[in-house]
Amino acid sequence: MGRAKLVMQIGGAPILARVVDSALKSALHAVTLVLPPGEEAYFSALGTLAGHPRLHRVVNPTPEMGMSSSLRVGLASVSRTSSGGMIVLADQPWLSAQIIDHLVGIFLRSPDKIVVPAVHGRRTTPVIFPAALFPELMTETGDVGGRNVVNKFLDRIVTCEVGASYDDSDIDTPEDL
Repeated sequence: MGRAKLVMQIGGAPILARVVDSALKSALHAVTLVLPPGEEAYFSALGTLAGHPRLHRVVNPTPEMGMSSSLRVGLASVSRTSSGGMIVLADQPWLSAQIIDHLVGIFLRSPDKIVVPAVHGRRTTPVIFPAALFPELMTETGDVGGRNVVNKFLDRIVTCEVGASYDDSDIDTPEDL
């Protein structure tokens, strides 16, 4: 993108604020925001959301090590009493609280499963992992997030077809914006 894409605006709000707002409007117990060093611009982009009591920010000191480094930092901050964790990507501005809540509802019925949404059969994010798989996620490296863990535990996946109710587009290029 050539600049910090998460502070770019869509519909009058920064991309990051749109995603965080959806997460905070959902049934998630807590929202952990993993930011790179010098995160002030990102945190400022949240406006009043920055002070929300369920929002916790942590800094990933090595974002250049890929998405997995942010995943490890985020998971390390999750409460030890949590039954699972949802991995939400910050560049998917159309994610809604309703989609999050739908996935959470499925997870609550099957808390030992990996809950994965699908759009017309294609697996996408956000993904909920049971806490028992956090150690596996903590061993991930590079820019793959939890993909390897999903592929390793295919027998534990519950796929939730959301179809046209969810636009999972992410913003990676100026054309996407």
